[in-house]
Amino acid sequence: MDETFRQNSINLVISTLAILCSYFLDLGGGLFWFGGLLIIPAIAFLFQFKFACGPYLLRLSIAILPWLVLCIIGLLWASKTEHDGQRTMNMFFFEMPLYSVAAGSVLVTIWFLIQKARTPS
Repeated sequence: MDETFRQNSINLVISTLAILCSYFLDLGGGLFWFGGLLIIPAIAFLFQFKFACGPYLLRLSIAILPWLVLCIIGLLWASKTEHDGQRTMNMFFFEMPLYSVAAGSVLVTIWFLIQKARTPS
């Protein structure tokens, strides 16, 4: 088995399990009121990107995939809520990490482009 594939698979499994366990243990609920839904996912995204192996786009997709899994599961679950206020709150709860990861991916892309511009060809 290719070492890059093995490392990325381990990264994906650990990241996805950690993210899903933290949300199912309701750690996200406490973070909701303190801005943790914007800060924690961005920091986690940066670490996931850092420890992923391979070219830039592969590393970026490895870092984004666990958050997409969480947000898709959460948004599908929240859309089935009957009360409009509760549905809006649940949708917001699962949209915030998605915005955080989007901001993290923009920062990583800018950092990557700056590093590429600095290195002589």
